[in-house]
Amino acid sequence: MFGIGGNGGEPLNISCAEAQRRLQQGATLIDVREHPEVARGMVPGSVHLPLAALGGDPAAALRRAGIEPGLQEVLCICASGGRSQMAAHALRQAGARAASVIGGVAAWAASGLPFGPR
Repeated sequence: MFGIGGNGGEPLNISCAEAQRRLQQGATLIDVREHPEVARGMVPGSVHLPLAALGGDPAAALRRAGIEPGLQEVLCICASGGRSQMAAHALRQAGARAASVIGGVAAWAASGLPFGPR
């Protein structure tokens, strides 16, 4: 489950602290949870792109959200890490530099990192 992906040996799963560091360096965080879940709160600055929206063409879904797959690193987050791992894998298959935040927003909020109303 916590393996090395195809992005030049970059890990598929990263900690909340590592995600925060990468966000400060310009990565984009996409929240792949469903609409009712994000209504309860999101990481400030994250982009809501439900897992289902990645569908058959994840790269096109990123472009529609204003994210250029090959140019920006994309970090995926969900409730607890399962869906974000699927999203990161699909995005990597489409040529994006992507990783999943271990533990999702539950771990993010428990770490004291910013999280709140949409």
